[in-house]
Amino acid sequence: MSVAGIYSRKSLFTGKGESIKNQIESCQQYANSKNWETCIYYDEGFSGQNKNRPGFQKLLKDIDQGNIQHVIFYKLDRISRRMLDILEFIENTNSKGIDFISITENFDTTSPLGRAMVHIAATFAQLEREMLQQRVKDNMLQLAKTGRWLGGVTPTGFCSKMIRYNNMQGKEKTMHVLEEIPEEIQIIKTIYNEYLRHQSLSQVEKSLLQMGILTKNGVNFQKQTIKNILSNPVYVKADPHVYSYFNDLNVDIANSVEDFDGIHGLLSYNKNKNQGEKGNKLRSPENWIIAVSKHQGLINGEQWCYVQHLLSKNNKKGSIWKKSENALLSGFLRCKHCNSPMIIKYGQLNKKTKKRFYYYVCQRKDFSKGIQCSNKNIRGDLLDNAILTAILKMAPEPKEIYAKLNYIEDSLLVGPKSQFGLEKDSKKKIESNEKKIEQLISKLEKNLPSTTTKRIGQRISELDKENALLKSSIDTQLTIPLVQSLNLEIVRSKISNLPFLIENIDDIQMKRTILAKFVYRVLWQEGIAEIIFTPLIQNSKIDVFDVAVK
Repeated sequence: MSVAGIYSRKSLFTGKGESIKNQIESCQQYANSKNWETCIYYDEGFSGQNKNRPGFQKLLKDIDQGNIQHVIFYKLDRISRRMLDILEFIENTNSKGIDFISITENFDTTSPLGRAMVHIAATFAQLEREMLQQRVKDNMLQLAKTGRWLGGVTPTGFCSKMIRYNNMQGKEKTMHVLEEIPEEIQIIKTIYNEYLRHQSLSQVEKSLLQMGILTKNGVNFQKQTIKNILSNPVYVKADPHVYSYFNDLNVDIANSVEDFDGIHGLLSYNKNKNQGEKGNKLRSPENWIIAVSKHQGLINGEQWCYVQHLLSKNNKKGSIWKKSENALLSGFLRCKHCNSPMIIKYGQLNKKTKKRFYYYVCQRKDFSKGIQCSNKNIRGDLLDNAILTAILKMAPEPKEIYAKLNYIEDSLLVGPKSQFGLEKDSKKKIESNEKKIEQLISKLEKNLPSTTTKRIGQRISELDKENALLKSSIDTQLTIPLVQSLNLEIVRSKISNLPFLIENIDDIQMKRTILAKFVYRVLWQEGIAEIIFTPLIQNSKIDVFDVAVK
């Protein structure tokens, strides 16, 4: 008997309209009329722009494996809202001789006319999406011209302040603008001055650490945080020089060049990508909106543009986490004093051996020149050998490991009762959140103040995100046991050769890869190293094993 795959998707967790249940029921009726068996695939809480939906990916996998002969959708845009994604899916199914049926649109891709109709419908689906995006952008552009703060986490140096004003009809309205926080403003100026002096994010990070300057959340500044501050237009004084900079990038500028008065700062809109969008976190500049704000700028326009030039010029991927070609524990080792990574430092060249000893040094100690951490350095080869020796000495016989792995595998496949309880609790929470969302939506229909409407919208978004996480956790609970079971088979087949492998492999990267299967982290504190093993070795908890290094 033929098997049909039924796929449904909805962006929000709701029981109204074209819900997951309603979509599946309609598709099921069609499959029953054809006497087809069915497999159900669905994604709830996922945008059509996101191709990495778990249910959709499972459908694609079963299509590739030949497990289904027909694919049934409630509506074409359940696949995607991008025409190219839809056409790619149709081509993939047709090449394997699989029928494609859309219930509401009566598409059947087994005929030339059906395929043509799908192309037309896909074009209109993409047009609808692009028109919606344009309406959103147009509305954002109008709001941007007012120079208001539209919400979210305020940038370092500012807080959000509500002000009242009268609109063109004489009605009193409210809006939020940025207001300076003097002590944070001074930090921003320091960051710009240090970067212009050193022209290095790492050097600025070190300088701030040595000065004891913390972020608004009370933690040390990291390079990415510093870079975000340096590239944020909120700090620049809007002048003709800055106008030309953004104009050259084809950015949508909400104001004329006359509004760039060299006094006020700028606000950027539509700059960051939404969750699920591909690529890095930033959209391309032609999608940005830049507007002159109500707050005053801090950094001279020419200086700010020069900083952007330096950031672009020095945009090379480098990391303190880069693995050493000599150090076994590179990437594993952390300082127990401050939990900072231990980085590699090389000593002087030995004239006899023509080699340099390497040392593990606490990053925070190195950056702060010993002010914020005093943990002792350790010669790398001594610590590497001590850790390796300790692990090999404590390794049990293979038969003991087999017994432990069998116990873990049985536990995973059967599943503890608490796992099912957790799944049940998650589903209850999702239902509760759905009811709250419906109540909030009903409130939006009333004539409420704009500030109240904004808070309701934010709350609905929070509940949606929470439900997406809960749904993801349920899916994870169902799939992890099988994945871990397969991993255990690999470990079981290789474990008896572990001591031989580690002792005789010369390639440090290969040795480090093997080590990562068993060691989660190593902590170092003045003569004592603590090995924290992965849960694969100790099923109930992560154990600590002390190693003394002289």
